[in-house]
Amino acid sequence: MNQTLIISAHPDDMEIGMGGTAAKKAASGCHITSVILTDGRRSPNPFGWPEETLVDIRKQEATRAAGVLGINEVIFFDLPDLKNTSHYHSAKDQLSELIMRLQPEEVYSLHDHWDRHPTHRLAGQLTRKCIEETPLSINALWAYEVWGLFPRWDRLEYIDDQIGKKMQAIGEHKSQLASIPYGEGILGLNRWRAVFADPQQNTPQGVFAEVFFTMKL
Repeated sequence: MNQTLIISAHPDDMEIGMGGTAAKKAASGCHITSVILTDGRRSPNPFGWPEETLVDIRKQEATRAAGVLGINEVIFFDLPDLKNTSHYHSAKDQLSELIMRLQPEEVYSLHDHWDRHPTHRLAGQLTRKCIEETPLSINALWAYEVWGLFPRWDRLEYIDDQIGKKMQAIGEHKSQLASIPYGEGILGLNRWRAVFADPQQNTPQGVFAEVFFTMKL
């Protein structure tokens, strides 16, 4: 069975950036493990909850969203952030150990340069380091886009049949949608990606699409 590892900096990154592709891979029988590095306590908190309450709610939201997409396992590293050096190294050590245990064929993470969110870049950076240092042979390390559009891509996945699940999964993150309606934004982006996929095409090959870029090792 194909083993896929998806790494997120925050509890909703996977859903935003590659929820459709994750659902597509899950439906094809791929075993997917989702790893969430930080607990989301630094995120918008429009309801004024105590920090630990927000952490618990975000974990519940991520678990429900993963269930919508068909993710087999969700692992929370429960770190407050990645900017702190000790937290960064803790995430790297845990991720290295997990990669060795799972031996995934494919790994997905955030881009270490193109993503505009500093924590996303750190997540991509430590993922790259973990892959480079492992003795395993990883077929592919893909970056998915969240907070910053890719200027180019190596792979485009049409998600017409999965867009409903993707939007449902995003909708589980009510604590964040109350501040930023990013479901609307990503729906528009996925539509744009499909329409403008190829300047030479006569007609779009699909209605919604997600894009990925190979992170060279």
